[in-house]
Amino acid sequence: MRNTVLQGQIGLILLVIMGVVVALVMSVASRSLSDTVLSRQERESSAAFSVAETGIENAMNALRQGQIPGVTDFTDSSGLVTGQYGVEPTSQFALFIKEGETAQLDLAGLVGDVTIAWTRIADSSENRACTSEGSGNAPAAIELMSLQEADSTAAFAYYNPYNCANVASNGFANSDDGDDPYRSEIVYDVPPGTTALRIKPLYSGATISATAAGLSNQLYLIQSKASGGDARKEIEVRRGIDAPPSIFDYAIFSAGTVVK
Repeated sequence: MRNTVLQGQIGLILLVIMGVVVALVMSVASRSLSDTVLSRQERESSAAFSVAETGIENAMNALRQGQIPGVTDFTDSSGLVTGQYGVEPTSQFALFIKEGETAQLDLAGLVGDVTIAWTRIADSSENRACTSEGSGNAPAAIELMSLQEADSTAAFAYYNPYNCANVASNGFANSDDGDDPYRSEIVYDVPPGTTALRIKPLYSGATISATAAGLSNQLYLIQSKASGGDARKEIEVRRGIDAPPSIFDYAIFSAGTVVK
């Protein structure tokens, strides 16, 4: 009787040990499989992002050569990741410009005015408290430089942010209340013969919007997406027209000879 009981206990113990061993083996196998899956997903994600970036670079290169590519399909060297990119031109300009940098509009042939709005109300990094003049102390004011190619002249105009009395002593013109989502707005009467208009935010960076009837393409929306395996990536870039950077403003557009 005792031998029978002992044998039954030994069998039960063996079953428990086997169950523990099986559980450990399954746990290790599950973790190994999970690591393999995560590693594969990371490789696919990295490859898809790289292909999406390649699409952006291809589109930017085409724009630099004066081409506007339509929807274009392509693949990576392995053929495992496929991508697609395209460029959508628009006549309405809307782009964030850092303080001191310059956006340029092509106004060749335009007769009339341009509505310019700036500083997104809902963005606290743009719509700062109106403390005083100086970088970071107020919402953006703007400098406008209109270029007349025929006689190689440039006309300047300056506008303060709307409802910002603490910077009024700078002598800039006042702006109007912008339509939501913008704080400030002006209707700028374009001087005759203007071929380009350069807009520079002062005191703070700002999203700048410019609209007018009869504007040519002022902005390009580039979209690129790629997929491979479980990975899906999409990148969107907004690009303005080609223009010299703001650092060259007073050399390129100097009225007289530049002397070193």
